[in-house]
Amino acid sequence: MNISIRLEEEKDFKSVEYMTREAFWDLYKPGCDEHLVVHKIRKVPAFVKELDFVACDKDTIVGNIIYSRAKVLNEENKEFEVLCMGPCSIALISKSGDWFFINESFYRKSKAAGI
Repeated sequence: MNISIRLEEEKDFKSVEYMTREAFWDLYKPGCDEHLVVHKIRKVPAFVKELDFVACDKDTIVGNIIYSRAKVLNEENKEFEVLCMGPCSIALISKSGDWFFINESFYRKSKAAGI
């Protein structure tokens, strides 16, 4: 496999949602919701488009990760912005060692973006 990482494009949306559904189907409960989360996150202001990555093997999407922003309050009601990761899906190759490479690549690209 020759895996490349790139930003997700609008033309990828259905493929990513399908792959996410396949990755999570019946994994933690009957059915899954993760593909719906991916679909909905893209429509909210908290969505971080510059960290919306897909992993591709040639022209086939084999992984994705999506990020959003959130706020956390501490005991003194001080507000902190945090970055939320997920869903992160690696469907077609999840039983191989390539999942580690893909996750590590997503992490490096996120860190390089300085967000």
